[in-house]
Amino acid sequence: MVEIELKFQLPEKQKKAVERAFKKVKARQIQLHAKYYDTSDRILSQHGVAIRLRLEGENWIQTLKAAGESHLHRIEEEIFLGKCEQPPDLNLDLYQHNRSVQTLLTEILGDQKDQLALQFETIVQRTFHVFELHGSLIEACLDDGEIRSSQTHQKICEVEFELKSGDAGTLIDFSQSWVEQYQLWLDVRSKAERGSLLAAGKTVSPATHAKSFVLDKQLSPEIALQKMVINCLNHLLPNLAAIAGDVAEPEHIHQARVALRRLRSLLKNFGKWSAHVNPEWEVELAALFRQLGTTRDLDVITLEILPRIQQQTDAPVLHIDSETQVVEDSSVVFRQPSTTKLLLKLLEFSYRQPRQSKQKNVSLKHVVSKRLDHLHHQLRHDAKHFADMDAEARHRTRKRVKKLRYIIEFVATIYSPKQVEKYLKYLQKVQNHLGTYNDLVIAAQYFSQQVHQNPEFNFALTWVDVEQKNVLVKVEKNLLKFSQLKGFWE
Repeated sequence: MVEIELKFQLPEKQKKAVERAFKKVKARQIQLHAKYYDTSDRILSQHGVAIRLRLEGENWIQTLKAAGESHLHRIEEEIFLGKCEQPPDLNLDLYQHNRSVQTLLTEILGDQKDQLALQFETIVQRTFHVFELHGSLIEACLDDGEIRSSQTHQKICEVEFELKSGDAGTLIDFSQSWVEQYQLWLDVRSKAERGSLLAAGKTVSPATHAKSFVLDKQLSPEIALQKMVINCLNHLLPNLAAIAGDVAEPEHIHQARVALRRLRSLLKNFGKWSAHVNPEWEVELAALFRQLGTTRDLDVITLEILPRIQQQTDAPVLHIDSETQVVEDSSVVFRQPSTTKLLLKLLEFSYRQPRQSKQKNVSLKHVVSKRLDHLHHQLRHDAKHFADMDAEARHRTRKRVKKLRYIIEFVATIYSPKQVEKYLKYLQKVQNHLGTYNDLVIAAQYFSQQVHQNPEFNFALTWVDVEQKNVLVKVEKNLLKFSQLKGFWE
């Protein structure tokens, strides 16, 4: 079966208020003790699969969970074992009549099925109540407890909302009021993921990258847009969870920025395909993107540009003063109710049942081609005038290149693969050189500020100036080559 639920982290200071809310509706409580199994190299976790034995009150249940279509959905297969005199052992033979589970485990584990061993446990007191809203049944849970490995432990304080029956949109609507009232923030990391990291002595999973997208040209434009947004959210939400949880590495920040750009590109270019798209979403996403900008810029300067300067010149070792690296805590921003509510609105849009289109027989390929043609001609114009542009206009060209590339990645499968590949080859070269140029512009601005405190940054400024001129020649050359290309959609 497919489980539809949303999980949120609950700030400790709000726990008593949530407990009072559950007490008011006479919620029930149950003790949950779960044991999670995996191989020593945690191959199940790497594939987004979890297998556990859980004592729920007096009854044991064996459960397998796997990733679903999105972070709203998870595949769940439960086997009720009932009361047992002794704690049961994990038994994969219980799935012998479930072909889909057998296939999944064989693909992942191969001949390692007998190597599954206990990796960590969770001990939780669950307070729960089923609410009815607009004909839908929603189970709200407060999980208070901890994850335990052989070496350490970690606190659990979460609120979950699971759709027992009804509409996913109602589930999302229901959660909105709790987010506002109790400062909940959306966290797509499961207990299984957190436990696997704890057992491995790690704090965060690797950054999530965008997954390839296959577009069905038979879809209506609105449904196509919904599926594209789901793809973006699958890219964005795990990285935002790492940032909000204050465990993010530079790559999480970079991938969150990429995901936000992809999502904004969709809404800007295809937002008119649905009457349910709110123009304010793009504005709010832009604000989140800017929040991550300073952090990313400093990472590029520290990890990429300064090392190149040290390798290629005799400049003295340059350090960024620790005080200048202090940026506004992005984790706070991504825990704010306004951010969580925006993400929930995007999720709600993704699963909304589309209305009957007023434009009958609208060709998806036709509307996509029309938009690609518009973006292509913008860049052809920029290519002719790039040498005379100021810094702001050049930056706009860079954003247009990125926007076009992201859009192509979403729609590529409805066109000739060879033609798309050729086009992207030239576009990628332009994007790479423009990206390098932009990094150098930002570095020059930063080094100019540092010169007043440390004159040795003049070495860096000189290097950046020379490098900018070299890269600019490459940008102009590749832009002109690109401008001569014929669109693969024509």
